[in-house]
Amino acid sequence: MVCPVDAIEFGPIPEIAQNILDDSNPKLLIAHEKCCYCMLCVIVCPNDAFLVDIKPEELIDLNKFPSINKFYEIDNTKCIEDSKNETCQLCLKVRDQHHYEVFYKIQKDCPKQCFYINSPIRGEIIIKKNMLYKCSPENCKACINICPTECFFIPENAEDVMKYGKIAVKEDDCIYCSACENACPDSLIIVKRFDIEIEDPKVKENFSWIQGWRRNIKRILREKLLVKKEQMQIPLPEEELTILSEEDYSLEKIPQLSEADKKIFRKLNNRVQSLLSKSKIRYWIKDRKIDKIKQELKKRKKNVE
Repeated sequence: MVCPVDAIEFGPIPEIAQNILDDSNPKLLIAHEKCCYCMLCVIVCPNDAFLVDIKPEELIDLNKFPSINKFYEIDNTKCIEDSKNETCQLCLKVRDQHHYEVFYKIQKDCPKQCFYINSPIRGEIIIKKNMLYKCSPENCKACINICPTECFFIPENAEDVMKYGKIAVKEDDCIYCSACENACPDSLIIVKRFDIEIEDPKVKENFSWIQGWRRNIKRILREKLLVKKEQMQIPLPEEELTILSEEDYSLEKIPQLSEADKKIFRKLNNRVQSLLSKSKIRYWIKDRKIDKIKQELKKRKKNVE
């Protein structure tokens, strides 16, 4: 999330990606009262998903802002710009936009194979291999469904299963948009960004804030400089497990809850389960939005009272 004032919040992305909920459920929620109109979301979005209605009009000119470079390259020595070809016309129409899903379609259908995906964002995808026992790609497919460039696939032959595990990713066409990371219901995917190409404003004016804005784009979009790594392996304990005998594991040695304590515990557990059943609570916990969780708890306590 690139918003510097926390005005953008994710909707139920895992449930939508798993086809549990349809597209009528919002993938993003915007708190307009928080928005400072810095235009960062508009500039960096790879699919031009944000439309800004500025009043009075022309008060903000996006041509005066830095932006990220194009997500494609064209070999002009091969390009024919055929007026009768549907793909050529689509290519001409979207060249001045950021619309990665369309770019991927053009790359596949280009009649001269002169259109190439080339993301201005550099990074890596880490799959938590030792946690893949949680993954059920046949039933879930969240990462596969949401990826705009079809990077994720389920290994089919025995050799690929041994190499990759239950799920794998081809990074050649990846733009590191983090859709897969946000969609995975078990948090098995990590997307790291370590570089981004910035384009100067189209309209040259001597604004003192431009260099700072450029630096902030890079600061927000990358967590830290990284060196390429192998996919994450979680170390396993080397020592042998000690199996307790029935004598050692006697119930008499384990303190037991009284019926009154059990009743309190069940009541607390029901409250916790009710809280966690709400997708927004789970997202707040994942994103460590402590203030919002506290507000929800206060509101529920007040309703109970």
